[in-house]
Amino acid sequence: MKAKDKMGYLFIIPSLILIFALILYPVFNTLYLSFFNYRVQTMALGKTFVGLRNFIKIFNDETFFKSLKFTLLFTVVAVSMETIIGMIFANIMNRKLPGQGIIRTSVLIPWAIPTIISGLMWKFMYSQQYGIINHIFLKLQFIKEAIPWLSDSFVAVIAVIIADVWKTTPYMSLLILSGLQTIPIQLYEAAAIDGANRKDIFLKITLPLIKPVLSVAILFRVLATFRIYDLIAVLTSGGPANATQSLSLYTIKTYFDFGNIGYGAALATVTFIISLLISLLFLDSLKSKLE
Repeated sequence: MKAKDKMGYLFIIPSLILIFALILYPVFNTLYLSFFNYRVQTMALGKTFVGLRNFIKIFNDETFFKSLKFTLLFTVVAVSMETIIGMIFANIMNRKLPGQGIIRTSVLIPWAIPTIISGLMWKFMYSQQYGIINHIFLKLQFIKEAIPWLSDSFVAVIAVIIADVWKTTPYMSLLILSGLQTIPIQLYEAAAIDGANRKDIFLKITLPLIKPVLSVAILFRVLATFRIYDLIAVLTSGGPANATQSLSLYTIKTYFDFGNIGYGAALATVTFIISLLISLLFLDSLKSKLE
């Protein structure tokens, strides 16, 4: 082996150590703990091996299925809205318009705001007593009484989705914009000469050519949305009555708040498996990008 090759392997050792310490070890340790009954309250007694009992318990856990139902609904609705609105914003940012720099900056501002800060902002705006949203709606006479944005089970779900769409649509817009800018302008000019309308141009030129980028963008957002924790923790803490409790939030509550480390590890493992299955749904799209 040449000295240059040895030096190359030497340089990647720190990265491998970090990958093992921050990714591989936590994953395998979580999987290991999921087979034990292990609680903070009885930690001095050690771990008790229970096999698959924690996983069997999950399939009889009503709170788990309620959290899973909300997480799937939240993911489908939020990502769909982010994709549609993101596509609109990306097309606007892709045009040569006066003040385009200001337009792009304005679109990307929500994404630049930290999620915790964003959650606190929306929590204040959603307040039933002094929130700006209810104040404006009442002034414009859209409503007769203040909407309980975060205390009604149905409305709270809508409120969380709106906050997430506002926060992450710019990210989707930016990824779609990168795809739009790879399309040669000559294709649009040729289509215009042939008499194609905007709908045909979008469906037969734009959409097929940005499909690889769009697939990756949707995959990233689906996985991130499915694992959402921080925004919901700040806005509703999973309430009211666990109506907005995501799988990640339920897992963390079980692990840290309730001190049930073994069952929390099993929940984390199941969440990981579901995320992996979701990733496989996009495998064909990702293959088309690589081929």
